[in-house]
Amino acid sequence: MDIQRFMECKGQFLTVEYTSTSTKPRAEFKGVVLTKRVRMVCRAGIDFANLATVREGIATGERGEVQPLAWGEWFAFPYVISHKGGYYFRLYPVAGSRPTVIYTVDGEEVSREAWMDYLTPSDRAKMESADRPDCITVKAENCEFPLAG
Repeated sequence: MDIQRFMECKGQFLTVEYTSTSTKPRAEFKGVVLTKRVRMVCRAGIDFANLATVREGIATGERGEVQPLAWGEWFAFPYVISHKGGYYFRLYPVAGSRPTVIYTVDGEEVSREAWMDYLTPSDRAKMESADRPDCITVKAENCEFPLAG
């Protein structure tokens, strides 16, 4: 992934695709590889603290002030975070757009429900109750852009 090219996308709407294989299965499925391939419209190169939802949340007391990064450090603010020798893109999902997700178990495509059956109860609960985040961080090497809409 070309970090310099990503940093040229200040505030632009992008269609990105990324792969995530970080989910660990329940103990009885040890060794099974769970993967998600996500295609979504997002924005890049904006400051989290300047998001309307964040400013409004602070003003109304629904959230505290924006804190420093919980992990890593800014390689190129507000685009790229570096952590343990890797680079991560900061992406902002576009409100109203719905990502397309392909779930696989050991490389075979399955439904979301079948994929979730492999998760630990705590990971499953997180997935079922997860609100749409204001921003996400994706490992640069797992991300492709720009893609045709």
